[in-house]
Amino acid sequence: MNAFAPAQRHGPIREVFPDVFVVRGSFRLAPLLTIPRNMIILREGSDLTLVNSVRLSVDGETELAKLGAVKHLVKLGHYHTLDDPYYRARFRPTFWAPAPADAETRELSEGGASPVERARPFRFDHARIGEAALLVEQPGGNLLVTCDSIQNWENTDGCSLVGGLVAHVMGFIEPAKVGPIWLKTATESKPAALWPDFARLLERDFAHLVGGHGVVLHDRARDAVARSCERSLGPRPRTT
Repeated sequence: MNAFAPAQRHGPIREVFPDVFVVRGSFRLAPLLTIPRNMIILREGSDLTLVNSVRLSVDGETELAKLGAVKHLVKLGHYHTLDDPYYRARFRPTFWAPAPADAETRELSEGGASPVERARPFRFDHARIGEAALLVEQPGGNLLVTCDSIQNWENTDGCSLVGGLVAHVMGFIEPAKVGPIWLKTATESKPAALWPDFARLLERDFAHLVGGHGVVLHDRARDAVARSCERSLGPRPRTT
């Protein structure tokens, strides 16, 4: 027997942009409390990079194999670790993270190496827990791939009844929402501390967003992130 977490309920693999795929999975936080989560798949030739891992069913892995071979596994967020051990053992990919915990993990850092040629890493350097993002260059507007830092919940589809109530109470149902739980932990309840990171991010060129939770936000992602920062972090500090 192995100690890997079993596959949980998930939807099909959907292509949302050329060579960018999303699987909408689920995560049981507690009895009666289930929320949706996303795995993003970036394809480069026949090589696949899995971001924010979600273990797939046997049928899901069959569909994954039709896309290509898993070469890289990327952990963008501190909390999304449940299915990384399974993928590392199953496919032996190169593993990437913003805060490597072992010598076998490659570091995601701005200006450093990237698992995907057309993607550039971004790291939240002022966060107290490791968190990164990827800026994926593509025709028709670049794509920002995140984990918990920015989430785009339009509704509570995929939540249990309790999960949906929690999402509303916590204020998740908002375009390009800076993750409330992540923000509290990452800043020890001092959200303005992350303004230097988000100011850097807003200087980047991106039009679309897909996070570890929620749905794809098309075309207006950068403006939506800017508005969310003002609401979540407080007034932007003046620079001299």
